[in-house]
Amino acid sequence: MIFNYNNMDISDDDWKHIIIQYLREWTGIPLNSAYCYDIEELKFFDGLLGTLLKQTESLMIEYPSLLDKDFVNSWKYQGKLYRVMHSYYVFDGNSVEPRIVMPEVNYHRMITHWTSDYNFKGLLASAKIYDDDNYIILEADTGDHLAFDVNKFRKINSAQEPYTQVEDEVIFPMYEECIKEYRMTIKEFVEMKNER
Repeated sequence: MIFNYNNMDISDDDWKHIIIQYLREWTGIPLNSAYCYDIEELKFFDGLLGTLLKQTESLMIEYPSLLDKDFVNSWKYQGKLYRVMHSYYVFDGNSVEPRIVMPEVNYHRMITHWTSDYNFKGLLASAKIYDDDNYIILEADTGDHLAFDVNKFRKINSAQEPYTQVEDEVIFPMYEECIKEYRMTIKEFVEMKNER
């Protein structure tokens, strides 16, 4: 049993279907204040996917025998993750020209979009980011926490989405203690990572 709630008779296949539907919608929501970021919408997705991560972590420690290992292995990711935060334009008062602002990093401990690819090949190919623009680049190490590998889960459950498959998307909460911030271009970040 993936989830076992006394008053909810939902099969494992039903749970997988629900998660697939969540993922289909999740991959399309922006998490940047310049692009209609909505904290209430984030809470909705964190309610299922964030709870799945946190409850699985807890069960792994307290009651590992209760876990469906095949289900957990169908999405489990641990290791390094990367996230790019874009600058955006702000108009002050009656100004004609906007100014560029970098967002504040919000360590809200809810889930967000990440990639396992520090080269950001999928995001660059889809023109969501550019090599020479400045960004806030976040690097997370999951440590003992769990992350959700979207493409791995979709592939195992025959629910691939070709338009996001190249992005190597992983879902992981914004845990400040797991994250380092860099302010640089993608090109500079990749060069720095390749030198290590």
